Amino acid sequence: MGIERTVETSTATRNMTTDSISNSDGYDEPTDSPNRVTTTEARDRLEETLFSALKAGENTLIDAPTSLGKTYQIATTQWRDYPEITGGEPVIHIHQTTDARKDAVEKSQAEPGVEYRVLRGRTDVCPVAAGDYDDKLTAPSGRTPSEWFDWMCNVRNVTFQKAHHQLARQCDLPCGEDCDAVTQWWGLSDSDDKPEYDVLHTTSNFAHVDDLIEGANVIFDERPEYGFSFKSDEREQFQRATTNLLDHRSDESRALVDLKFAVVRDQPELQAELRKHFQDEVTEEWLFRREETHRLAPPIGRAILNSEEVCAGRYHGRDGRIEVVLDSVSGEIRYVQHTPNLSQARCVIGLDAFPSETRWEINTVDDLSRAEVLPPANRKWWRRNERGLEIKQLGEATRSYTQGWGEGAGETRGEAVIQKIRQLHGEAFRSCISPSSVEQDVRHMMADAGIEKPKTMHYGEQKSRNDFSNEEIGLLVGCIDPGDENILDLLALREMDAKPRRMVTESGQRKRATGRDFVGPDAEVAREILASVRENNLAQAAGRYARNPDDPDSGATVYVWSDALPIMLVDEKIRTEYRSATRKQADFVQVLEENPSGCTAKHIATDTGSNKSYVIDWLKEMEGHNNVTKSVGTGYQGATEWEWCGGNFERFVMFDL
Repeated sequence: MGIERTVETSTATRNMTTDSISNSDGYDEPTDSPNRVTTTEARDRLEETLFSALKAGENTLIDAPTSLGKTYQIATTQWRDYPEITGGEPVIHIHQTTDARKDAVEKSQAEPGVEYRVLRGRTDVCPVAAGDYDDKLTAPSGRTPSEWFDWMCNVRNVTFQKAHHQLARQCDLPCGEDCDAVTQWWGLSDSDDKPEYDVLHTTSNFAHVDDLIEGANVIFDERPEYGFSFKSDEREQFQRATTNLLDHRSDESRALVDLKFAVVRDQPELQAELRKHFQDEVTEEWLFRREETHRLAPPIGRAILNSEEVCAGRYHGRDGRIEVVLDSVSGEIRYVQHTPNLSQARCVIGLDAFPSETRWEINTVDDLSRAEVLPPANRKWWRRNERGLEIKQLGEATRSYTQGWGEGAGETRGEAVIQKIRQLHGEAFRSCISPSSVEQDVRHMMADAGIEKPKTMHYGEQKSRNDFSNEEIGLLVGCIDPGDENILDLLALREMDAKPRRMVTESGQRKRATGRDFVGPDAEVAREILASVRENNLAQAAGRYARNPDDPDSGATVYVWSDALPIMLVDEKIRTEYRSATRKQADFVQVLEENPSGCTAKHIATDTGSNKSYVIDWLKEMEGHNNVTKSVGTGYQGATEWEWCGGNFERFVMFDL
């Protein structure tokens, strides 16, 4: 029998019954609480914080609660009426997904008087890139046009403008050389004229367009990600591109491996020889004349040659806006960061409900000042009372399922938790968010628990999604973890040093200590990076529920099966106890299931050869955990009848004190 016990804290710990869960009024603070803040007041503070940062032209990271209306505020303000706030410069609203951009555009459309523009990606605007002409046109190397654009832009990192121009020279493109996807942003940012729009909506890739960013007020509605780890096809492409470039420019037989070893083996003469081959950027003719090329080969090559050891196991190098992290032993490229140059923006504003300053600085600018819209106590009151969002932590295990269920009883216990919540809430429970590695399993478990159309999402895709905004009950299954190596990569980008805490086993072996802690001068930053994945995804996932604070009937209860949730979001801790049924108890359940209209304790005792008093004690225990219902006086000679409603009893969980 597996048992998890919680430690008593100031956060309430309750026996979970249907009544205690559904009656959220029991958790409300008094309306005259000093922490009380209405939605109108909270939104006024958001506006004040945003306007203050813009007026000062200061790069600012604004910490604002989920569902307060951050996107709405930016998308519906007539910014041209506030030149004293914006400096008379454009406001660019950068979204992380096309769905988030679409949602913001709809808000701008619905607001009278707001003029807006939209910059869209190549497949949104160019019919050739979208694949509409794949059966009519053939691109170089025998690829379809859409495949060719994907290859050129995603793998070889060629700009769409250059790729489109090249294909137009070889094919009679129906959209012409001046395709809307190429020209849509021209003239949008002209410092000599006043903006012709209030807000420009676009996605994060357009931040690389220097002419667009220069002088503008750039507002990110979520943290962007401009780093990437080389996948196999990208790694192979870059290796071939680098070798190809060296073959062309060097009299010696050189390859990417020479760059790596010149750095990690400290060979300054070889570094100097190789450096001259990477001084010049690749020409457009070279870029399209040969298959194995990569636009970023020269700057990445220079960054590699500029690398120095910054912490145990990592080298870090930079060339302009390109940064690389190398393994100190093999020299393999572990990470490449290509942050856009935002230094010419009037200001950069970031909006985030649980911001990691380190990761924001990696992906935007490194001089962000932090501004808090609501202090923690006000924020918690607003979430619980204005949004109606109650969050309950189940147990005290972290439950990282990044790579699947792993060893142990996670999968069977997860199934038991889903059955238990379904039993408590019936049809109101139909949504879960989990790691992608177990999402399919979770969906099957929900179906097995009687949920006809399970709704699921996985961590990493939940940001800016409103799919669960009207759900009354939700469950977050476990969490995800970035892993130590990825954390060390990001530390290397900041030239910081920390390492995982180690322990010595009884046999004398050194291994990773439990608890996911770090040691070293920058251990706190390592913990912050861990939290930016683990805690942040849980917080964002819980925030998918109860997203309309203007609706007095809106509200939700979210159960979180992990202890990695930020403590400010935990309203209640519920102790969990996992049990496996004994053979005798399983027989009791079988009798109950064979008599769905109900049966007496005597009937169960007779059929299973058990003591009646033991059966009654067991039935009362099951009643306390909502596994059975009773009907007093309806049995033979007024006996009490019992019905089973507890689902699969082979593996079950009790939420109790």
